[in-house]
Amino acid sequence: MRICVCRRGITRILELLRAELPEDDVLECSPAEVPDFARTTEVLVPIAAPVSERALASPQLLLVQQFGAGLDSVDVHSASTHGVYVANVPSGETANADSVAELAVLLMLALARGFRQAQENVRAGRLGAPVGMTLKGKTVAILGFGDIGRAVARRLRPFGIRILAVSRRGQRDAETEADLHVSSAAFHTVLPQADFVVVATPLSPQTRGLVGAEAFARMKEGAFLVNVARGAVVDRDALLGALASGKLAGAGLDVFWQEPPDPGDPIFAQAVIATPHVGGATDLSLREIGAAVAANVNRVRRGEAPRNCVNAGSLDLSALQAKRDVTHAAR
Repeated sequence: MRICVCRRGITRILELLRAELPEDDVLECSPAEVPDFARTTEVLVPIAAPVSERALASPQLLLVQQFGAGLDSVDVHSASTHGVYVANVPSGETANADSVAELAVLLMLALARGFRQAQENVRAGRLGAPVGMTLKGKTVAILGFGDIGRAVARRLRPFGIRILAVSRRGQRDAETEADLHVSSAAFHTVLPQADFVVVATPLSPQTRGLVGAEAFARMKEGAFLVNVARGAVVDRDALLGALASGKLAGAGLDVFWQEPPDPGDPIFAQAVIATPHVGGATDLSLREIGAAVAANVNRVRRGEAPRNCVNAGSLDLSALQAKRDVTHAAR
């Protein structure tokens, strides 16, 4: 089978998939090349690249398999219409959630201790500054309390932090990870209490731009924002305004509104600590995700549905069978 990773230069992922699928042809393409490569490819691995109906209409494409959890760049409805499986690897099934949570804590610590200024002071030969703040005794609101949000909460507990959780439906069980767990309808009620707001919710029509001007207005003066989810959950212009006005003391960003981000974006002139979407890019996380992706490729090769298929109930099975017939005839 031909498998295309839709982002050039991610060598580690290519190496992992080639090792897991030695009999297959694992290629790479840029996001702009996806529709062309889809015409002769059975499996697309998007890596935050758009997969539109033009690509999904390919008579050969069988599977769009995300290397991770997020599927916001995939037209799932069109995939179902054209008989293409769409699957992901949920964060909680691999070390991805743990890896992203660790990065969220890193960004929080870097903001709290003025890491950028500290590095500048080392270069300038200045000692004893900046004076940072401790995490102990602070309050953190975590927007999105799935696998990643809960992993963040577990890591923050030993710091002596008060945890406020926000999820779509609020608390559903006798959990111990949060001191307070509210539904997304009550999101704004927890913001005035939070020294840090950590964004860990998936991107959807409901969450796009959720952290916007109203949210920033309700946040505590001098609070910090950390986003390890998707860039578009946060309104960029509203964030820039909150940083420029001093309403926010800083932001830690691993995800952006366009990826890769523009290095000249004015937001980087503010009190921002940024990492290039590496939350899940750790040795264990990539290895486990690679194995799960390969397992799904092999399931589709055997004529089985992939695990964690998000469109199993709406898939056009006749279109899928026609694609299988084409693939088998080509062999």
